[in-house]
Amino acid sequence: MPYSPAGSDVLVPGNPDPQDAARLLEAFELFNNASRELSDAYGTLQAEVHRLNGELAAANQRLREELQARETLGQRLAMLLEMLPGAVLLLDPHGQILQMNPAAERLLETRELGWNWPELPGLAIQEGGAECLLAIGTERRRLAIAVTPLPGEGGRILLLQDVTAARAREAASQRRERLAALGETMAGLAHQLRTPLATALLAVGQLRPERDAEHFARQQHRALDRLRHLQGVIDAMLQFLRGSLPAEDSSVRLADLCAGLERVFAPLYRQKNVDLDLRLGGDDWILTGSVDVWVSVIGNLLQNALHFAPASTTVHAVGMRSGNFWMLRVMDSGPGVAEAERERIFQPFVSGRREGTGLGLSIARNFVTGMGGDLHVEDNRPGACFVLRVPFAALPAPLASRPESK
Repeated sequence: MPYSPAGSDVLVPGNPDPQDAARLLEAFELFNNASRELSDAYGTLQAEVHRLNGELAAANQRLREELQARETLGQRLAMLLEMLPGAVLLLDPHGQILQMNPAAERLLETRELGWNWPELPGLAIQEGGAECLLAIGTERRRLAIAVTPLPGEGGRILLLQDVTAARAREAASQRRERLAALGETMAGLAHQLRTPLATALLAVGQLRPERDAEHFARQQHRALDRLRHLQGVIDAMLQFLRGSLPAEDSSVRLADLCAGLERVFAPLYRQKNVDLDLRLGGDDWILTGSVDVWVSVIGNLLQNALHFAPASTTVHAVGMRSGNFWMLRVMDSGPGVAEAERERIFQPFVSGRREGTGLGLSIARNFVTGMGGDLHVEDNRPGACFVLRVPFAALPAPLASRPESK
């Protein structure tokens, strides 16, 4: 055994220092901890990579599905574009044709792209509103145009539809309607003229100078009466066709209108024992038109009311102010007008009277409508109520307020 003097600190070979051993153990412990943390971090990283790979695969799958759906939609749209009967043109922001479907090729008789709309070679297109005229050689077609702007791209999509046949059918239909209306009018006019004409011819045929003067005068009066009736029907027809609109600078006061109506209709009403209550409104209220025209228009309403009013009753013609309009109500106590007939009676040649021309109410409504008003009939229970409404030519002055009593 080696010799060592007492109390000396000399290290003996084979016996390690305890402090070095402790530091070595601590270093191993730190290394092990770092290894474990690194292993955990690697495992976490592997899990995150796995998760990201899954999300990437799912995203790729969705993209593939969306791409497939877009391809399918594109194919369907292409097929639809091919099958559309209308011509479709795709234009860039400068109006240059980028694409056209087969219907456009057939309609325009060209497949040339790159031309500006509507400057196509060999074509003469006159644009105007929603339609244009297409001329290819001597052939002319009417096209309906619908334009849809492309958001973001600045281009346009044009849809052209050949409406030549449709417009021809519409024109033919309008011609048929006009002819039908003309035929109906002429039939009604012929019906109105036939009876008084036949009566007049019969009366003239019975005129015999050799017979007594009383018989001759009676037949003459009858013939003249029927001929005047014919003249009245023709005048009423011409008045209805012209519309008889008054001059803008003509005017009439209600006082003068009331006097004119009293002068014409008071004797007729007394003859049938029917009272006439005329209260048209303020005497200084002014309407556009003349006294004669207004007496004729309102006279049609009073004549109609007189025909249907029973004896010993009263026909009321009451006017009032309604804003900027004059409103007149003509009310009788007759049988009234059925609801289904309230529009029909304003049509030409429709009359409930045996001797009526069927033009009086038509003329009145035509005149009033042309002046910016309206005329209709209401139920009066019993009787009918014709309501006429027209704007004033000059507004009535407002009523002066009474001074407060002290």
